[in-house]
Amino acid sequence: MKARTHTLHSEASSDGEWDLFTPLREHPAVPAVKRVENVLSLMVTADKLTREQREQMRILERSGEDFHRSKSFMESLDESARSCTLLNAALMRYPLLAVTYSGAGRFTIADRAVTAFKGRWAPWERWAVGKLLNLARKPGQLSRLRRCSECLQWFYANRPHQQFCGVSCRRRHTAQDPEFKERRATYMREVYRAVIVPEAEARSKRQAARVLSEKSKKGGK
Repeated sequence: MKARTHTLHSEASSDGEWDLFTPLREHPAVPAVKRVENVLSLMVTADKLTREQREQMRILERSGEDFHRSKSFMESLDESARSCTLLNAALMRYPLLAVTYSGAGRFTIADRAVTAFKGRWAPWERWAVGKLLNLARKPGQLSRLRRCSECLQWFYANRPHQQFCGVSCRRRHTAQDPEFKERRATYMREVYRAVIVPEAEARSKRQAARVLSEKSKKGGK
């Protein structure tokens, strides 16, 4: 599984770097990949709901309202509870094992997921779930895991407001925007009037001049 730019890689792999997102994109029907994507999706949903609730609490507190009396806030809490219940059920498959990593001037202890699932995807599944769990412990990191607004594939956002996994998706999305299409049409009309029409007129004059020149030469013989 080849890694690409702007993805999450393992620090050690027997056959090169592992990639979190490429299997999600290229092998979505593999059971191990589906299980990892389910964990990822539930984590991101729970994190998003929590961040929305904190913002809603700040707004309600400033206005002097009791957030417990807010229907939308309580519905969000119920949705959080459902997401966490599903996430807990999914994570039951992965008991954790504390593992140490050492390097030059570095010593780290991290959790590695353990699973009874076998097969060629088992090592990647263990690594991917462990990576997500360790990522969830770092403030703000889960909010960087997103679906591209254009192709809907998962990616890690390097910038807080990044919506697309790459330049091609951003350009494709922009090209579909009505305002962009209108600006593009206006630009093309201006280019046509300023460049294409004058060039066509100049070409026509040159052709007419050549015809007159040829007729003049024939008449003089």
